[in-house]
Amino acid sequence: MDKNKATPTKIAILVLCIIAFVASMVVQSMYTARDTHWAGIVSQIEVLASIFMVTSNRKRGFIAACILNALAGGTALMGVVMAHNQLAVPGVLTALITIVMVTIVFLDKNNLASANDKLNRSFEELIEKNHQIQSAEAQLRELAYTDALTGMNNRAWMRETLADKIQQGTRFALIMMDMDNFKQINDTFGHQMGDTLIKTYATRFQKYCGAKYPCAKVGGDEFAMIVEGNVTQADILNLVEQLRNLFGETVNVNGQQFRITMSYGIAGFPNDGTSPDSMINASDTALYNAKMQGKDRPILYSPQSLS
Repeated sequence: MDKNKATPTKIAILVLCIIAFVASMVVQSMYTARDTHWAGIVSQIEVLASIFMVTSNRKRGFIAACILNALAGGTALMGVVMAHNQLAVPGVLTALITIVMVTIVFLDKNNLASANDKLNRSFEELIEKNHQIQSAEAQLRELAYTDALTGMNNRAWMRETLADKIQQGTRFALIMMDMDNFKQINDTFGHQMGDTLIKTYATRFQKYCGAKYPCAKVGGDEFAMIVEGNVTQADILNLVEQLRNLFGETVNVNGQQFRITMSYGIAGFPNDGTSPDSMINASDTALYNAKMQGKDRPILYSPQSLS
């Protein structure tokens, strides 16, 4: 916004100041002619009017003040030169001093306005840079906690979520699940086909979990989910059976039919661990045992996991 822009109020103030200045010139000439000390007092009105013109209207006021004071000084000078009126000398000096004063005020006000403009621009730039930094931090955080292949939350996100749950003291079960014989699919059909399968199952898994179960892709073909509350072994086994049915549905990729099974490792907080790492290690150990015992099955880390 241009603070020097003409407004009705500013124009009205300028006009009033000009009228006051001209009126004081007339009154001053009358008193000067009568040789009275009141002429000096009246001349101060011209000084005040001049300064007020500059402070209220800046450039317009400065130009008007200079013109009026030049006119007043010229008139007084003519009285000195032509009429040999020595009483008009103070009028010349007052006009000159007033022009110097309004010039100083004008320059100072301009410098102050320029400094304020620079400060405002710097503040706006700082705010913009702060927004850019916050946006960049949000993007970095999203990248740090997102799996590049599937767009799901990743292992780092799951670890931080576990830390939050543990700090809150919330009882929960952690289920780790891993695709069975997935290496054979990669070796036989290629990694591109394998990635397509992972994305397909990730979509199914994420849709199943929704907002109820915090979930993530924590490895190449490994997923995890948190089940909060005082769940029992029967509750978890029932949930795993639903997951087995979900993942057991046939997937068609480029004309190829695939049916994947999963192995499941289950650990309970606080019985099987009291930190994110210990919970992850416990569920990974149970998952490894499920693989060793024939795959496509759930294994609890310990019998008392969910007691």
